Amino acid sequence: MQATWTGALRVPKSKKRQEDIKTVLVDTSIIVDVDRGKQEVINLCKQLTSTNNAFISTVSVSEILTGSYLRRDYSAAIKKAEKVLDQFRWVPLNGEVAKIVAELNAYLISKGQPIEYQDVAIAACFLAEGCDILLTENKDHFDRLPNLKGKVLTPKEFIQKKQ
Repeated sequence: MQATWTGALRVPKSKKRQEDIKTVLVDTSIIVDVDRGKQEVINLCKQLTSTNNAFISTVSVSEILTGSYLRRDYSAAIKKAEKVLDQFRWVPLNGEVAKIVAELNAYLISKGQPIEYQDVAIAACFLAEGCDILLTENKDHFDRLPNLKGKVLTPKEFIQKKQ
């Protein structure tokens, strides 16, 4: 029997920021691209972090550090990862975010379209922080959430939109 979710997806109040400067939460896939040396993504992240309006979920932080710990050269990999991660403002997985995770998960399960917990938690951090854009290479996961429609962009789309 399929679960039925009847709740209304809420969008937390947007937090005031500097006018005309978009706030961007980067997904784990973006940091992976930085690690892989994708210059276009590296340049974009440098630009975003220089404005102090670039965010990352602590869920992504834990995913990146897990990958670093699994490397043979884990000590150097952790230092490199921390240097990149520390450029972003971290959005914690707290009680408010946990409630949003539950709502989003219930919605996706009721629609028969569940996604990985980490992506649900990242989306919840995005909503809780009131960011403008969620930057990812995995749009198909996040686009399943109606309150993220039009706010999820790949780096290529983000760059094109800014021009």
